[in-house]
Parts: sequence; structure tokens; C-alpha cells
Amino acid sequence: MRLSAEHIEIIAYRVIHELAKNGLAAVDDLVDAEARMNAVITDDLLIEDRLNDEVREIMRAHDDQIRRADVQFHEMFKAIKVRLARERNIII
Repeated sequence: MRLSAEHIEIIAYRVIHELAKNGLAAVDDLVDAEARMNAVITDDLLIEDRLNDEVREIMRAHDDQIRRADVQFHEMFKAIKVRLARERNIII
């Protein structure tokens, strides 16, 4: 995951408190809302982590073809990731 647990907690805290402070969301229990926001962010990042793992597996399985095509690793990684995300309706 690209963000540490501490960073996710800070982001969740700030989002919930800013929404509540600006009247954009009615929040009865700030602690509960922060915990749920934290879970949403963490789950979303884990989905992307699993997608990245799957892209790496695909690339490993086709390593010879990728080398012969003389394609840059990061370009191929991004292309496969975008395609899989689109097929699965994952927003990245």
C-alpha cells in the first residue's frame, strides 16, 4: 500500500472533520465516521494493490513476449492495469 496506516488515519480525520465543520455532512459520531472513512480508504487501496499484483503476474507469464517487443516495463504495466481496471469498473 502506498500510504501508511498513520497517513490514512490523518486523511480520514481531516476529511470527516472538514465535511462536518463546513456543514457538508451531518456527523453524529466523529470517531465512528473517522473509523468508517479509514476502512473505505484502506479497502480502496487494497483493491489497487491486488490489481497491481495481478498485473505483475500477467507480465511474468508473458515476460519473453514483452522483452521481444522491446516495450518499457512501466508502459506495459500501466497499459495492462488500465485495461483490467476498465474491464472491472475499478477507478484508479
